[in-house]
Amino acid sequence: MSLKPERERQIQLWGWGLFIASASFFTISSLRSGDIYSVLGSLFFLGACIVFVIPLLK
Repeated sequence: MSLKPERERQIQLWGWGLFIASASFFTISSLRSGDIYSVLGSLFFLGACIVFVIPLLK
């Protein structure tokens, strides 16, 4: 079964949006706990998610 390109793009955007939301909550949580390694890791993960979303938005 193959999805239409526009529907596949929509699903990918939703998936990456959920990853971005998740990374944002991890960042907030790690800031509250004060663990610098968790803060850095969650910020790198958030940045990577945004990098993957950019081509889908163009």
